[in-house]
Amino acid sequence: MLAAEPSIELFLTFGLAILAIFSLNLALLTLIRLLAPARKLPIATPAESDLPKVLIQLPLFNEGELVERILDAVVAIDWPRDRLEIQVLDDSIDGSLALSRHAVAELHKEGVQIELLHRVDRTAFKAGALAAGLERSDAPFVAMFDADFIPPPDFLRKTVGALVAGSDLAYVQTRWAHINREESLLTRIQARLLDSHFCVEQEARWRLGLPVPFNGTCGVWRRAAILDAGGWEGDTLTEDLDLSLRARLRGWRSGYMKDVTVPGVLPVSTRAWRVQQFRWTKGFVQCSIKLTPRVWRASPLPFWQRLMVSLQMGQPLAFVIGSACLFMGLPFMAGAAVGGETLGRVAIVTSILGFAAPIGFLVLAGPRSSLRRTATEVLGALVLTSGLLLSNARAGVEALMGHQTEFVRTPKVRPRQGGLVKMRWRNGAIELGAGLGLLGFALLEQPLAVIYLAMLIGGLLGVGAMQMLDGVLLSKPVETRH
Repeated sequence: MLAAEPSIELFLTFGLAILAIFSLNLALLTLIRLLAPARKLPIATPAESDLPKVLIQLPLFNEGELVERILDAVVAIDWPRDRLEIQVLDDSIDGSLALSRHAVAELHKEGVQIELLHRVDRTAFKAGALAAGLERSDAPFVAMFDADFIPPPDFLRKTVGALVAGSDLAYVQTRWAHINREESLLTRIQARLLDSHFCVEQEARWRLGLPVPFNGTCGVWRRAAILDAGGWEGDTLTEDLDLSLRARLRGWRSGYMKDVTVPGVLPVSTRAWRVQQFRWTKGFVQCSIKLTPRVWRASPLPFWQRLMVSLQMGQPLAFVIGSACLFMGLPFMAGAAVGGETLGRVAIVTSILGFAAPIGFLVLAGPRSSLRRTATEVLGALVLTSGLLLSNARAGVEALMGHQTEFVRTPKVRPRQGGLVKMRWRNGAIELGAGLGLLGFALLEQPLAVIYLAMLIGGLLGVGAMQMLDGVLLSKPVETRH
């Protein structure tokens, strides 16, 4: 055994310390959710004649059969027809555009104020579509729904009422629910992860008075706040987080309504979920690069809020740092190098926080259920999220390097091809190969390390194998339950 190279040991210690801080942030949010008193937004109830005009924007791209469903749900919203405008912002390049045109034409015949906007050039992607639609309306309030969500009829009564009651509110975000939660173990795990965001993280930030990020759908914006913040910008893949934080830096507050739920569809394939997580991870890091200097240079936020917001945007960098720490730590795991006492202590603290914080975060999130079901979902979430290490690390690195990629829509249903889907061996091959390589390394060099690396190895193997299986399963539509 040799003493570790001082520079490598220093970088490894520093990286592990940052990972510990990210885990501590999760633990803090969990404690706040448990201990801080609940808050509720006041909701105004204007007379029917005083209800404001509202614009509903539906940004679509190759959504297929979901077009008619979202339009049916939006038309059923309880709001005066003469004060409700609907925009179908469909940039589709497949047969979905024909479905949108037909549905819009039929609703227009029924007297619904609805229009279809189709852009041949998808400049700025979703952000560009929203901005283009906003220019065609003067409505003071703007609601947004992705195609895979079904807003309840009283959605505007509650959310717009909150904006009317609070003149300094930029937007109100509601909670996502999950139509196909019980579709498979994968959808149950995704539901648990999203519930941890909405029921723990978002709720904790709301209770603490921190900015509550807009989630891109199922929310209502005040038009004046959008314009004051500089409008929609498409230089990141998370235009929702970008605009909501820019609005906060302009002095606007955000509102959160956990009790108002909007059901949506979860991705049914591992590959679709991985692509979605890649986009979110890259977008968060892009926002971190773009907005962190503004948060610290000229911000109305107190110091502790600047710190919490910075950690929020930078949290996905844990995948980049985690990958680097894994690579630098391999000689230590194999016993080929020996670290100092400081590295050992930091590694222990990071490991404890790295397990305990996410477990508490996830356990608090889900609905009350059996111990076995909860344990399965929490363990599955930890394992499969670990399996995204390489993919999300790549997303973070691309963001740090300024590499731009297009906004890739997350498909929520399997393609209808009536037969076998063409297999793409490259999907999942990297994760599967990395998992097998890491397992072989541990068994050859230090078998006991398999215990420490079990979650990561299992995640890489699982995500890799599940993506390959996605390529050979018979295609079928998602069965949804309303």
